[in-house]
Amino acid sequence: MFIGQYISTDFPEVLLSDSIDFALNKMTDNHLKQLAVVEDNLFYGIITEDVLLDQINPHASLESIKILFNSVYLFDYQHIYDALQSMVAFDYCFIPILNKNHEYQGVLTKQCLLVALNATLGNDEGAIIVLELGIRDNALSHVARIIEAENTSILSTTVHQIPDSSKLEMTIKVNKTNISSVVASLWRNDYVVKATFRDGGAQSDIQDRYDLLMNYLDL
Repeated sequence: MFIGQYISTDFPEVLLSDSIDFALNKMTDNHLKQLAVVEDNLFYGIITEDVLLDQINPHASLESIKILFNSVYLFDYQHIYDALQSMVAFDYCFIPILNKNHEYQGVLTKQCLLVALNATLGNDEGAIIVLELGIRDNALSHVARIIEAENTSILSTTVHQIPDSSKLEMTIKVNKTNISSVVASLWRNDYVVKATFRDGGAQSDIQDRYDLLMNYLDL
């Protein structure tokens, strides 16, 4: 999933020749805290509201303070996950995007990033299964075999360690909402299904259902 697929080309920007006051007014009009400084498809950097407010002469050009620009950008051929990392690291509402020739192409906004991530994660369809695993039990190939044996496909997976624990949490996105047979098969193979979402039920109470089943079998 390339960044270039989600570029916005009509995002506000300013020129080197624009004044500090003009840039501040443009930020106010568009409810922004940063703007890209661009001229003739050349990207010069990002100017922030805080930097502009610190300047003494509001009529000075942006070129006079270009040493204060932030050189933050990505290339259109990079993956959307690179954009997510940069957006979090810099806390900007957009990231300028250049092509391989370092020509300015537009920006990736937070909204465009969310659309891209939604598509990348296959979040438009199907249910979500959350497994709790031991730190050495995260064999995706085995989990995949169990799920695919129930005529269900995996759209995406993520794994992270549970804080202050030796356990892992695996989140699996599948292409179906009716996943009762998948969940039952995972339990039979000794996987702990911590939760399910968008599976057609009002609420995911997998652990409660499993406990009830175990109590019934004990009778």
